[in-house]
Amino acid sequence: MCVLASALGLLLVGCLLPQDDTLLDDVPRFMNRSPRIIESLVLPEERIIRDFGATRCELTFEVAVEDPDVDDRIKVHWFIDYNPQDPRGPYREIALTNNGEARRPDRGTLRINLASANSELSAPGQHLVEALVSDAELTDRQPESRVVNLPDGGTIIDPGFVVSYFWVVNTVQGDCR
Repeated sequence: MCVLASALGLLLVGCLLPQDDTLLDDVPRFMNRSPRIIESLVLPEERIIRDFGATRCELTFEVAVEDPDVDDRIKVHWFIDYNPQDPRGPYREIALTNNGEARRPDRGTLRINLASANSELSAPGQHLVEALVSDAELTDRQPESRVVNLPDGGTIIDPGFVVSYFWVVNTVQGDCR
């Protein structure tokens, strides 16, 4: 019995396959992850603003953002009444400060005052105000991906992300001007 076990052990040892012992130069980089709008900190809290211009003439829109990829450059792109049939760039674009933490210290803020000349929300009726938060450049409101070269000569596509938040504003005639 011992002879049989020894012979079986030698056969199994003889069947070992050589292993690749190539070491990694560096820890592989994580794939990009999506930023997030912290909805509990969004201003105004109500998503439908009724009768803007009747009693108040100013509105401040704010989004607070976090991104687990602390080195990503985060931008808030503000759009007002975006029309896909007649696409224009953002009304305003704000780069958020990078403090090395997931939650960014500043907020993407847009202030609208109906008393100012050519206010985007001055025309009576419904308007759509959108905040698009991205960790990549946007082309036609879509994030661009990056090609990442790997140490073995291969490549991967690292996606960019965009998340959005919107408000519907109903502007009415008032005494803001």
